[in-house]
Amino acid sequence: MKKIYILFIAIFITVLLGILLAYNLYSRTYKDEVINDYISKNIDILNENLDTEKRYALSLSLLISQNPIIKKALEQNNQKMALIEIKRVLEDIKRSTGVNNIDIQIHTKDLRAFARNWDKSNYFGTKLGSFRKGLVIVKQSKEPLVSIELGKRLNIKAISPIFGKNREFIGSIEVIMGFENIKKRLKKFNLKMIVLLDEDYINIAVDIQKHKKVGRYYIVGKNYNVGLYDKLVENPKIFKRQKRYYVLGKNLIVVIPMKSVGMTDVGFIVLCMSAVKERPYDIYSIKNIDQENSRYIFDKKRKREVIIK
Repeated sequence: MKKIYILFIAIFITVLLGILLAYNLYSRTYKDEVINDYISKNIDILNENLDTEKRYALSLSLLISQNPIIKKALEQNNQKMALIEIKRVLEDIKRSTGVNNIDIQIHTKDLRAFARNWDKSNYFGTKLGSFRKGLVIVKQSKEPLVSIELGKRLNIKAISPIFGKNREFIGSIEVIMGFENIKKRLKKFNLKMIVLLDEDYINIAVDIQKHKKVGRYYIVGKNYNVGLYDKLVENPKIFKRQKRYYVLGKNLIVVIPMKSVGMTDVGFIVLCMSAVKERPYDIYSIKNIDQENSRYIFDKKRKREVIIK
């Protein structure tokens, strides 16, 4: 009888341990799923905001490419006329939209710099084809292109061909936008971002050479989140990307590879988000719903990796 009792106790303990191990494994798996879904959703928010900015830049580029004064300036090789017109166009855009971080550049048919609003140096006639892959693609395809592209800066560039009579290619127009508008919109979701350029490409991105660095990466843009910058400086292991995410205090940090058109990875977008709450459906501000947040109700079925390009 005593042996049966001992056997019963042993079986009971074994079953109990099995249940506890299974529960522990389930809990860890569920937690990992919640975190991965949460991260994927926040990456979706970042990606959709990047796409919104790209579409806006492309719309402007296409519209300006039809400007008859800019066409005339290219045909007559009249840089002064082009400069006056792009200044007027930019003032109209800023007055009607309130968006200020927009630049415009015009290129000749042989991919030389013709007119730009931000540069007072003697750039006229500078050859751009050797390092501006987007310009080459647009000239060859005669189709518009929008992407994150490396030049003297790293930003969103929307390039549209300009056609003269009989649809002859006479040049191209480029609308350039930084990441500031995206950063502002991400604040609605309690998200922070820093765009980083690998030092291997700093010989091209000469306008970024004096910016602050984190390890081997230069910060793109002069305005950046100091708190996030400090976290990256204190935790250089993040850039080894041995994990999908890193937990730093009350934050999750994700490092997303970023491509430039026609090139391999040129840097990263670092995305910082609050740690996952116990109730994931509270994460996307459902209590304070607005037009943007309404698209991001928690959905456990979606999970994916992305590369920003």
